[in-house]
Amino acid sequence: MCGIAGIFSPEGGITQEDSAAVSRMTAAQTHRGPDDSGTFDDAHISLGHRRLSIIDLSVAGRQPLANEDGTLQVVCNGEIYNYRDLTRELSAAGHRFRSASDCEVLVHGYEQWGLDGLLGRLRGMYAFLLYDARRKACFAVRDRLGIKPLYYSVAADGRCAFASEVKAVARACFAREQPCRTDRSAMAGFLLYGSVPHPLTWRSDVRSVEPGSYMEICATGMRTVRYWELTTQSAHADPGHILTKAVRDHLISDAPLGIFLSSGVDSIGLLALARRAGVKPRTLTVIFDEKDYSEDTAAIARSYGAEHSEIRVTAEDFMEHIPRFLGAMDQPTADGLNAFFVSKAAHESGLKAVLSGLGGDEVFRGYRHYHWLTRYERELTAFGKLPRFARKAITGVAADVGVRVGRESLGRLRGLAEATPTALYLAIRGFFASDVVGRLMGIAEDEVRGSVPGSDDPDHCGFCGASAFQATEIKRYLHDQLLRDADAFGMAWSLEIRVPYLDHEVVAQALAGPGGRHMRPGVNKPMLVDAIGDERVLAAARRPKTGFAFPLDKWMRRYSGELRERALKADLDRGEIRRLWAAFEAGHINAVRAWALVVLGSLS
Repeated sequence: MCGIAGIFSPEGGITQEDSAAVSRMTAAQTHRGPDDSGTFDDAHISLGHRRLSIIDLSVAGRQPLANEDGTLQVVCNGEIYNYRDLTRELSAAGHRFRSASDCEVLVHGYEQWGLDGLLGRLRGMYAFLLYDARRKACFAVRDRLGIKPLYYSVAADGRCAFASEVKAVARACFAREQPCRTDRSAMAGFLLYGSVPHPLTWRSDVRSVEPGSYMEICATGMRTVRYWELTTQSAHADPGHILTKAVRDHLISDAPLGIFLSSGVDSIGLLALARRAGVKPRTLTVIFDEKDYSEDTAAIARSYGAEHSEIRVTAEDFMEHIPRFLGAMDQPTADGLNAFFVSKAAHESGLKAVLSGLGGDEVFRGYRHYHWLTRYERELTAFGKLPRFARKAITGVAADVGVRVGRESLGRLRGLAEATPTALYLAIRGFFASDVVGRLMGIAEDEVRGSVPGSDDPDHCGFCGASAFQATEIKRYLHDQLLRDADAFGMAWSLEIRVPYLDHEVVAQALAGPGGRHMRPGVNKPMLVDAIGDERVLAAARRPKTGFAFPLDKWMRRYSGELRERALKADLDRGEIRRLWAAFEAGHINAVRAWALVVLGSLS
């Protein structure tokens, strides 16, 4: 896990100022890689790298890494889990490796198979910049699910700046010459979804490389290629075998590694598979003075023979660490406190890498709304076929009544008048209703809905089934919020967070075939439970589902006055902020939405 940076000029002419800018971009990401750093410069590119040493801790693993004659250079953030197999294959083909680093396979694999051939073979989480001096071309690549971030900005003269963080890209020389403007579409998207929808970022001049895609930049221009898509096509491999291999690969580390442990299926499943692989990892969990939020994980850890740690977080800790939390935030998020504090705990426990059950609910349909979507699919289809005026009347009445009786979230029902997949997603999974967003931003409601890119196929009409809803949830909630938070707040504490349930082969198995495999009375995530095959995991799946939650509501009520003043500094309508805060204090909106206003106020 690392921080990467670079400026590429297709026409050549990289200057000392470009190199100095890359040094600034790299230094801004020191927290991502406190162990080492490296640079490379020629007429077309300047590259920088900050290293968190996880595999091959020696100086030989320093990046940029090159091929034998130095005509290929790469800087990579992430891990290539099948690098040993690829190294053996490439060595047999005559390639000479100078390190035991997983990332060196990128230059030799590109040389042997080309970029598309290389990407088809990779199994891991990665974002990398690969420079081909012979072709005078640069490739900016992200992994299939977008686990690792990569951002870019393009200057008027065609130069491109890349980095692992938006704030680092902003230190590029040409980005600094432009006024820093908040992207209003990104703000609308944040208020609608609870996170900034990719490829937008909070800065109007910075964009995200898409998951499962790469950008090629050379003298003839720039193009984006999507090399992987979510698919629901049939898969024939054994899910248990695929999952077991994925977890075994994710356990490879030359540095101390642990597991985030809760009482849920996902993390207990990782612990069970780790023990089956012969690894005795350390486990840790966060506990609170508020007993209702603390999970009994010590007994679970003991049953697997794991060395377990419990770290207490208090309301005072929450208030004390707000400045550091906000400073670590690369883009605004309505969540992330849990990722911040468990990463802090892991760092203070001496760990450099952890396994997380993140993605299990999204991939294996662990949320209650999947049961609801399956049960009422016929009724939703019938409602979607009603004339729009009828849908608008019905949803308008339902939303108005809901808000009047104190359920602010029911205001999102108005969007169902559109009968599109995004409308259904926002009604179930959305953040603020579009009319509330309009009042906060001082714009028309139609402008709010039209500001988020790639929401729906304009020719699509009718609600989606569970599979299409799941694809949207992976794209928006998993990628734009959970993965982004895990990266930003893990890296704030120089911690690599690995997510085995998002191995692309595991995801392909989970999405393939009939949705009924994910539903079984009395058992949460039955497909995952069956693939793991452990009685303690089955017992967890039979308990009522509880998410890993912080006592945020209690903490915010305790410090409500101070936090409201932070929220009122946001570049939003102050009257609407006051109304929403009063609704929070009255119990009509949840604490996460009020917290989002605090976040925006702190960014202003």
